[in-house]
Amino acid sequence: MNTAVVNIIISLCKTFLVILLVLYAYYKYRYSYWKKKGVAYLEPSFPFGNIGDALLQRKSVGLQFQDIYNKLAGHELGGAFSFIRPMLIVREPEMIKNIVVKDFVHFHGHGTYFDEESEPLSANLFTLSGYRWRNLRTNLTPTFTSGKMKTMFQILVDCGNELGKHVDQSAANGDNIEVKDILAKFSTDVIALFAFGVQCNCLKNPDAEFRKWGRKIFETNRKTGVKDVAMFVAPALPPILKIPFVPLDVSQYFKKMVKETVEYRESNRVKRNDFMQLLIEMENKGTLDTEEETSDTSKADSLNDAGLTMNEIAAQAFIFFAAGFETSSTTMSFCLYELAMNREVQERVQEEIDAALRKHEDKITYEAIQEMEYLDNVISETLRKYPPAPFLVRECTKKYTIPGTDVVIEKGTLIIIPVMGLHRDQKYYPDPERFDPDRFSKEMKDRTPQFTYLPFGEGPRVCIGMRFGLQHIKVALVSLLSKYSFHVSNRTSVPLKTDTRSIITSAAGGVWLKIKKRFINK
Repeated sequence: MNTAVVNIIISLCKTFLVILLVLYAYYKYRYSYWKKKGVAYLEPSFPFGNIGDALLQRKSVGLQFQDIYNKLAGHELGGAFSFIRPMLIVREPEMIKNIVVKDFVHFHGHGTYFDEESEPLSANLFTLSGYRWRNLRTNLTPTFTSGKMKTMFQILVDCGNELGKHVDQSAANGDNIEVKDILAKFSTDVIALFAFGVQCNCLKNPDAEFRKWGRKIFETNRKTGVKDVAMFVAPALPPILKIPFVPLDVSQYFKKMVKETVEYRESNRVKRNDFMQLLIEMENKGTLDTEEETSDTSKADSLNDAGLTMNEIAAQAFIFFAAGFETSSTTMSFCLYELAMNREVQERVQEEIDAALRKHEDKITYEAIQEMEYLDNVISETLRKYPPAPFLVRECTKKYTIPGTDVVIEKGTLIIIPVMGLHRDQKYYPDPERFDPDRFSKEMKDRTPQFTYLPFGEGPRVCIGMRFGLQHIKVALVSLLSKYSFHVSNRTSVPLKTDTRSIITSAAGGVWLKIKKRFINK
């Protein structure tokens, strides 16, 4: 190697070293942010701050924030960092109430990245903030009222019947089944019908086109690993690294499918009681049926003169599927796992289901589901122990002084509420690893502080599909537990391990259980 080449290499190394030192010095300066404000904080590490384990997939992001929550024990709130971006970790229920309800005007955004121009599906109800979010939320709310849930309830029952037929032979044989995959197919059938008006029959045809594209959304996310975490705690990364909101081919498929559905319904004057119908009405600026419970914001906040565009319709339908599919299927699979692990709880909920169905002529009706209080407790306890969204994110959109202090939170600061930390805090839920549905009995609920149970969020940005999601889960569980019992087998992972690649709380490797037919004395 000649001298000139050696000198170039040495010069490049020196330049790189100088850049690294300058970058490190800048990081150290930024890492003094919380100290200068007098806020307790966790010492960050270069270059990831306090989220390295999640970004490197050594730990799920939910467990990462649970650890941060635990390390800040004794403090109502504390500071941490996503790379060099400050994050305020809020631990105390009254402060959480301020963030998500009382002082919502300062924290109305999720702080997530979207690029409407190049990625239309990214501009949806979850990512939008301010007036556009409020306007859209107001107009979407009517489709999730209890009245609307009743009109579409039969869709859930029909899908539940197909679910029962799908597992019947396995139950007769006493087989081991991977319940998460089966329930994912069920969820796809339900949401495809409700959000897109598409009958895909994934339980009968696992290779259905809709199922294939839906699966690709989540499989791609898990392969990249960083994307989901970055969207929430490092939203500057996706545009820099050119990480798409969804793969281009997935985006094109969903946009095309929505366009064809809308055009078919409009040209053939087809109307259905589903989410897609409401979006079509919004596109046409028609009068929406606001029969009840639409108090999110003023009714005066109507759609703008242009109505919804086709891309905006596709974005809302897409996020409804993406947000509801994985959360529902993981919750149901965790629930069956806990029921298999706790046989006395399973028997008790089955007794309640049997009694309610007998009262309603052995039919799964909306009214029968509403009467199943213990089932509701079982689902609530599942959501406590395994919250699908293990943390909530808000972005400070307007300078805010923490009540009772002189600490000022600057615009752009990320606010993290570690839901999993709260749900597993012994202070609020004694012996938190124990599965105990009685925590949610009427008597016990009154003793639990508000804003310590947040599986669907809270305040104006509470999950809009919460009622639908719970009905979806209940119908599936009743369809199964009324006929079958679930047991731990040699294939069951005990304890379950959390998937480190998923932003949603999910079991690594699925959930394997033995299923058997029940013999019920009528």
